[in-house]
Amino acid sequence: MLRSLLNIARLTVKELRAIRGDKVMLVLIVYVFSVAVWLVSQAASTEVHDLTVAVVDEDHSQLSHRLIDAIREPLFEPPVLLSPAAAARAQLDGRYVLVVSIPPGLERDMRAGHGGTVLIMTDATAVAFAGNGATYLTQALTQAAADYLSPGEASTDRVDVVFRNRFNPNLTASWFGSVMQLMNNVTVLMLILSGASLIRERERGTIEHVLVMPVRPHEIVLSKILATGMVILFASVASLVVVVEGAMGVPIAGSLALYIFGAALYVITVGSIGLMLASFTQNMGQYGLLAIPVIVIMFLLSGGMTPLESMPGWLQWTMRIISPAPHFVDFAQSVLYRGSGLTLVAGDLAAIVVMSVVALTLVMIRFRKVLSA
Repeated sequence: MLRSLLNIARLTVKELRAIRGDKVMLVLIVYVFSVAVWLVSQAASTEVHDLTVAVVDEDHSQLSHRLIDAIREPLFEPPVLLSPAAAARAQLDGRYVLVVSIPPGLERDMRAGHGGTVLIMTDATAVAFAGNGATYLTQALTQAAADYLSPGEASTDRVDVVFRNRFNPNLTASWFGSVMQLMNNVTVLMLILSGASLIRERERGTIEHVLVMPVRPHEIVLSKILATGMVILFASVASLVVVVEGAMGVPIAGSLALYIFGAALYVITVGSIGLMLASFTQNMGQYGLLAIPVIVIMFLLSGGMTPLESMPGWLQWTMRIISPAPHFVDFAQSVLYRGSGLTLVAGDLAAIVVMSVVALTLVMIRFRKVLSA
């Protein structure tokens, strides 16, 4: 037992030296866990802010002024007053996402009880901004009109509904996007680098050197998973603390130690899957073609990009059985967002452990066949 542990330790050091010598890989790891996390969550955000708005005011009343004043930062840029023809040309040129048209006699008709219509024209080529921005703008204009025409109006049978956003009070998209991008990066890099460690041995011809050493197949497998897992785990935790929490200001609600424990189990599982896929290929080109569909499925059906609840029931169960990604996403969200303890995430951790044992068993069996061949 002690000799096996020493062999695993020595082989792990060998793998770490190989990773250290690969400068391109090190640069990729640093980029993925720093710049890429920020770009996806901040620069590529579809969160509504600073929407361009033009206003066609044909009423010129106190009500229309109130409606214009309701279009405020940070959701919207200061509105620009234009004529109907100028507004149509400006939106055609793509200068304004939203155009608000206030018809003549709006306040007079509203006070006379005839009702009135305010037209909002959206540039639907900006799909996310147009849909969400129009919704926010409608709410702002409706509230401004109600406050102006019926100030202080109250009813005895009215029910006030008050809601609060927990875990993300301002519904900041970057809080969710940054952590989910971090989870995705762990999955991709662990899957690719673990498989690449075996492919690299084959392409460079060093696998024969390993085979003549007094080591067993399980020691080779564990050393490759440990070395790659240690690098990815360290990089992900550093990214979580320095980039996500420090630079981006995303609060981490739960225990960092618990997250590290769960992430360590996850990287072992994904690393085993990567080595198993690599055992069926002869070079990086073949491995890439085999790994890409696996990565896409784990990405899209993990619950990190789209909620699992929106998927068909059979697909939800299938992904929870064959993939560790949904369990890791649930675990990470519970710990990092909601501050859950061990008892609340024990089910997800148990599922990851079971999948890790199964994946390690399969890769051991497959690895023995590869070495004997």
